Amino acid sequence: MKRMIPLTLIVASAALLGCQPQANAMPNESVAPATISVNGSAAVEAVPDRVQVRLNVERTGKDIPALKEEVDAITAELLSYLASEGIAKEDIQSYAVRINPKYRYDDGEQILLGYQVSRRVVVDFDEADQHSAFLEFALDNGVQRVEEPQYSISNADGLYEQALAQAVANARSKADKLAAAAGVTITGVRQVNENSHQAPVARYRMMAANEMGSADVSLPGQQSVNAQVHVVFEISAKD
Repeated sequence: MKRMIPLTLIVASAALLGCQPQANAMPNESVAPATISVNGSAAVEAVPDRVQVRLNVERTGKDIPALKEEVDAITAELLSYLASEGIAKEDIQSYAVRINPKYRYDDGEQILLGYQVSRRVVVDFDEADQHSAFLEFALDNGVQRVEEPQYSISNADGLYEQALAQAVANARSKADKLAAAAGVTITGVRQVNENSHQAPVARYRMMAANEMGSADVSLPGQQSVNAQVHVVFEISAKD
C-alpha cells in the first residue's frame, strides 16, 4: 500500500524553505564618493643667474702640426684668462683636438683641400654677467665660432617647488568654485598628479663675430618656472 503524505505538510515545508537565507547572497558593496577633477597651474618668475658658453677654437690649412700648435696657443690664452677671473677648473671643459679633412669634388674626383683642426671649450659661469667679457676676449684672440649661450636659474628646484604648491592652491580654488556652483561640499583629496617637470632654461640668439657689439646687448630677461597638477577632490551633498 502506498503511503500518503498530507498536502498541508508539503505546503508548510515549502514555506519554511522560502524563509531560509540564500547562501550566495553578495554583501553590500561600499559606494565610492563622488569627485571633482580639476587642473591647476602656476608660474614663478626669476632672472637667470647662470650661463653656459660654448665655443670652438678652429684653424684650417694643410700643415696639421702648425694648425694644432695655433689651436693649443689660443686655448691656453682662454684658460689663462678664465683662471685670472677666478673661474674654477671644474667649471671648464676643454676637449681633445679634432682633425677633419676638407675636400672638394671635380667631375667626381675627390681633391683634398686641407684639414680643419678644432677644440671645443665649454665654460659654466656662476654669474651671468661674467660671460660677456669672456666672449669679447675670445673673439679678440682668434675664436671665430661661438654657439648660443644657455641661461639657467641656480635655485630652479626651489622655485619649482614653490610653483607646485601654488598650482595645487590654484586647483583647490577652481574646485571650490565648481563645488559652490553645483551645491556640494569638498570633503577631501582623492588624488594629486604632477603634470610638469622642472626645466626652466632661457636662450638668446648669439650673433656672429662680425655682428657682435657691446656686451650690454646680452640680456637673458625674466624667465618663468612653470608647474601643472591634476587633482581629484572628494565631494558630498551639503547638509
